[in-house]
Order: sequence, then C-alpha cells, then structure tokens
Amino acid sequence: MTRRNAERGQATLETALFLPLFLLVLFGVIWAVQSSVVGERSQMAVRFAGLISNEANPYDRYSLGALYDGLPGVAQSEVYTCVTPAPDALMNDGNFPGPTTPQFFQPTGGTATGTCSQGETHLTGGTMTAPLLFLQTRSSIAATTNVPSYISAVLGATQNLTATQNFIDGPDIHTILTCYNDGSTDDLGTVVADSLTDTAVNATTAPTPIPDSPSTAALSLSNAC
Repeated sequence: MTRRNAERGQATLETALFLPLFLLVLFGVIWAVQSSVVGERSQMAVRFAGLISNEANPYDRYSLGALYDGLPGVAQSEVYTCVTPAPDALMNDGNFPGPTTPQFFQPTGGTATGTCSQGETHLTGGTMTAPLLFLQTRSSIAATTNVPSYISAVLGATQNLTATQNFIDGPDIHTILTCYNDGSTDDLGTVVADSLTDTAVNATTAPTPIPDSPSTAALSLSNAC
C-alpha cells in the first residue's frame, strides 16, 4: 500500500511538472500553424496581383496603333495597371478568388496592407553586347498576427508577416521607343519617330523614311531608363 501510494505521488508530481511544458509546446505549434497559413495566403495574394498586373493584350501592345502611341510627344493611351495585392486575400472580404480561410487562420483585423510598383529594368554585362530591357512589377503585402501571451516573452507581442515578389515582362513598343532614344540621329526611337512624322517641321513635309541599311551598332538605353 505504501509503495502504491508513493507511485501515485510520483506520477502526480511528474504530471504537474511536464503538463505545463507539453501544453506550452502544443499551443505554440498551433500558433505556428496559424502564422504559416497567413504567410501562405500572403504569397498567393502577391502572385495573383502580379499575374493581373502582367496581363498583356498583344494586339494593343505590339500593333501599329501601339507604335504611334509610343511616339515622342504623344500621350500614351495604353495604360498598364499595377495591381496592389488585396488585403481581402487574407481577410476573406469576397474579392480574392481563393479558398475561404476560417477566422482562426486570419491575421489581426486591419493590419493587412499591399503595395505595387512598376518600371523599366535591364540586364547588362556577361556576353551581352547591349542592355536587355524588361518591364518589372514589384508586388508586396504585409500583415500582423498577435502572439499568444504564453510565448510573447520569447517572440514579442506581435509577429509581422510579409511577402514580396518581382515579376518580369517583355517591354511594349512605347517603352522600347522611349528607352532606346538617347537623342542621336540614328537611335531606335528617333529613326522610328522620323519615319512616321517629322515633328521638327510642319505637317506637309514628308517624313524621313527608315534607311535601307539601318545602323547595326548596339543599342544604348537612355538615362531615363
């Protein structure tokens, strides 16, 4: 009887010592899973926004109309939208075409924000004889989750989760004529513009035709690009 009571007392002591530690680890894992879901949804939001931003209509971007649209001094009518990753991808407001996430796996309300920026970028060096021009879209989203009090001493009161990705697309005609236009008489932008319209004289003067033997020199990007 004494030995049995001693074993029961030992089991009670072991439970009292290790149960809090077990529960701490268990709820820590649950919170980690919650944060992982928010991080995964953030990546989905960024990729979806980049996909929409890089939607291209080849009939608009590489048509004769687009060629005139890219002339120096002509307002660009084809506008490419930089789509910001929507917070509803994390909060399920109804606009993001993704699976619905339960409330437990959502970030703290009102903390999800997205940004988007676009511009030209180019690669140089290596074996390339001229810069390689691209259009770049940078999408980013950030959200905050509250850290449970029992592990906040280690991780802090909140955890910030972010997702950022760059998307590369081929340049449209407007960008090509703008960026490969360094002001010389034989650069790409000037040759094409002069072949369509001569802005230096009145409209009755015939445009300058594209030469039969155009320059084969490597193109150079303008300082603006």
